[in-house]
Amino acid sequence: MNESLGDLTAACIKCGFCLESCPTFRLSGNEVESPRGRINLVRAAVEGEIEWKDTQHSLDTCLGCRACETACPSGVRYGAILESSRVELRRRSHNQAYDGLLNLMTSPSALQAQLIAARLLPTTRIPRFLSKFISNDPPEADLPRVSDAYPWPPVEAKSLPPVRGEVALLEGCVMRVLYPDVNEATVRLLRRVGLRVVPVDVGCCGALHAHAGDATTASEREEAMRQLLPIDMPLVVNSAGCGSHLLETRIASQVAEISTLLVANGLHQRLQTAPGLSNTTVTYHDACHLAHGQGVRSAPRELIAAIPGVTLVELSEPDTCCGSAGTYNLTQPRRARALLDRKWENIVATGASIVATGNPGCHAWISQAAREQGRQVRIMHTLDLLESAFSGLRPEAEF
Repeated sequence: MNESLGDLTAACIKCGFCLESCPTFRLSGNEVESPRGRINLVRAAVEGEIEWKDTQHSLDTCLGCRACETACPSGVRYGAILESSRVELRRRSHNQAYDGLLNLMTSPSALQAQLIAARLLPTTRIPRFLSKFISNDPPEADLPRVSDAYPWPPVEAKSLPPVRGEVALLEGCVMRVLYPDVNEATVRLLRRVGLRVVPVDVGCCGALHAHAGDATTASEREEAMRQLLPIDMPLVVNSAGCGSHLLETRIASQVAEISTLLVANGLHQRLQTAPGLSNTTVTYHDACHLAHGQGVRSAPRELIAAIPGVTLVELSEPDTCCGSAGTYNLTQPRRARALLDRKWENIVATGASIVATGNPGCHAWISQAAREQGRQVRIMHTLDLLESAFSGLRPEAEF
């Protein structure tokens, strides 16, 4: 591990192109909260010049957004450096309360139980007596909540093309519980281009564990998925973080990012004849692990722009992290809030009535800002927006 980690860090030529791409460096101006600074610290730890514990703060404050990889002229694999470094830190010490949080978030049944328990609390915010086990800062994130309580209307069979293929769909953990409408929209959209869906019910894919340095659990989840995944069938992933993670595993060749797959199968052409959305302004937030982790930027925009009646307005700093970043808004709430406030200012400046994005964490975090500000701005997964072009916008759930 150390030798390969040393090789990874040696690829950094210390040019500094990554600095202004890094959200945490832009907030603090502190070199140790930049990709270059973090790489220097990790390299020093690998070479024994400092203790691994001396990298803890720097690595903990990293979002893992991988914007630095997009900016880097040398192709430094910062995501691999970060995850490997967190594995090293975890070997020496880890927060058992944080492990418990990951287990709650990635177990669909446990997450469902949290939703029920949350309704009994007198506040919408995560209680301080719980958050203090994973952060020294007061909590900023609201308790989890289901996005929409209104079902999609039935699809007329005569409007669908013949089935010409099958794909598997990762139902996931957070997506399945908090945004079941997105999984249903995924199935409906794929069927609209002639693809039948085979659900893969494996729960968590291991993405959050891998990002946190829990390589053992991530590997176990990967193996469980390999056992359930139909051989040679594309695996459709509609969560940016999950897709980015799975592209680093042994099933990478089967992973199919949903918006790219839909464009390849002609959904943008079918959208042009859909009922559409009348006189609607939409902006698009690039989820970090979609834009930086997978390099997917144009496909979602092409699909949104194809919706009749929609005007797509570009967001300022569209691929700058909103601060959700998996569990970042729980472990680093102060920094996450600063990033959310900046994101929200940019959203308001577009004048859009809908914000589309492709990751459940971004969806939940930006939705919180919309509730807090009382703005008439709706946050939607890109797939919900696309299916709405065919089936109509459903009412938003009341909280």
